Amino acid sequence: MTQPKMAMIGMAVMGSNFAQNFAEKGYPIALFNRTDARTRERYEAIPDEVEYKKRLFPVYGEIRNLVDLVGRDGIYFIMVKAGATQAVLDQLVPLLGSDAVVVNCANEHWRETERMCRELEGKVHFYGMGVSGGEEGARHGPSMMPGGGSLEVYNARLKEPLEAVAAKAPQDGAPCVAYIGRGGAGHFVKMVHNGIEYGDMELIAETYDLMRKALGMSAPEIGDVFARWNEGDLQSYLVEITADILHHKDPSADGYLVDHILDRAQMKGTGTWTVISSLELESGVYPVPTIYAAVETRAISSFRDLRLRMARELSLPPRPYTGDREALIQDLERALLVAKIASYTQGIGLMQAADREHDFGGLNIAEIARIWRAGCIIRARFLGEITEAYRSDPELPSLIVAPRFREWVQEGFTALTRVCTVAAECRVPAMAFNASRDFILQLASEQLPTNLTQGQRDYFGAHTYERIDRPGRFHTDWPRPGRPELPAEE
Repeated sequence: MTQPKMAMIGMAVMGSNFAQNFAEKGYPIALFNRTDARTRERYEAIPDEVEYKKRLFPVYGEIRNLVDLVGRDGIYFIMVKAGATQAVLDQLVPLLGSDAVVVNCANEHWRETERMCRELEGKVHFYGMGVSGGEEGARHGPSMMPGGGSLEVYNARLKEPLEAVAAKAPQDGAPCVAYIGRGGAGHFVKMVHNGIEYGDMELIAETYDLMRKALGMSAPEIGDVFARWNEGDLQSYLVEITADILHHKDPSADGYLVDHILDRAQMKGTGTWTVISSLELESGVYPVPTIYAAVETRAISSFRDLRLRMARELSLPPRPYTGDREALIQDLERALLVAKIASYTQGIGLMQAADREHDFGGLNIAEIARIWRAGCIIRARFLGEITEAYRSDPELPSLIVAPRFREWVQEGFTALTRVCTVAAECRVPAMAFNASRDFILQLASEQLPTNLTQGQRDYFGAHTYERIDRPGRFHTDWPRPGRPELPAEE
């Protein structure tokens, strides 16, 4: 029997499924959990007649027993809850040799990964890997974003097994995994992936809300619309599952399940991390308004008792739309695509800004979009278009200026504006749609009113300003008679 050279530490559903994926693809792998009972439960749940079970090696007792089996220079995947990784590392790393490869697959904050990379340098080859696709992805093919360590060691030790278990893009069969960059690059990109995911989900929810409240459509009627859209430019996993959810009848009550789900959305933090990271750049805040709107809406949803009281006291119920129903549905389709482009533009821009500031080594946006085409939650047809846009011009200043995306925005911006107007008139909140529209408008504005803002800052705080007609910085002495304008002191 072949001795395993790899191990999976953490036998919750994700870790167990990921290990089975490796075994099914021909890689012997050891299974370990801090509790023997969990390891035994996961292993014994696999039927004996399953061919790949012979390549799974459960290990019980101390973590030293795992190292004795896999070896001091083996490959160790850690898939435990974020925050618990350090405790595993504290036990594992002292037992390993300097040629061991350790991969943190937790949904870790990228700064924690940066710290771990620094502290483990020279002790082991350490990687932080974002894994997207949930339980199903882990079992049958996730999208993976490894960073840290070195590209050379990745190519020699990790590339082959990870490509074997990765999702395969439907366009060309390419595995959805690539080395992302140095330090916390992998987990940063995974975090932004989740931020974009938040934006996508919120835009879809606002689209559903307009059809429900303004047009009075039922859940299955709206599901039919999403199913139809999933055959065109909006084809994506999230649109697909939205149609499925809306068509699902409630097994324990009348009607459809979605109508019985409490409107309080939860968060695990990655969307919030994305917003915080956009605010913490030393080079300046990077705008991600669509993603922020998604995070803010989930936050507001948690104040359900307050919302119910405010609904009674303010009495601002939705109003039905009296215009052309089919025309509005067509506008919603185009608006959703344009707003989605805005959200991706923000996420890509944030990754590029962070790459410049945090020395990730040069993020390849075309490769990142390529590995998001399958396996991950935001997989969508138009990720292929993003891949081609950045392959054609890696120096694109913005996704929106790529020819195909510029065309989509120009063709659909009026529809997005009409959707925002209808939402306002019908009293249906549409934070993400409005944020996306205003982001595009501001990005395309030759002049913003921030000239007045800077004038105000100079008036009350002597913060100075620049002029459009000559170089340098200036300050107007506002309280002084005649208000002389002076060159700013160096």
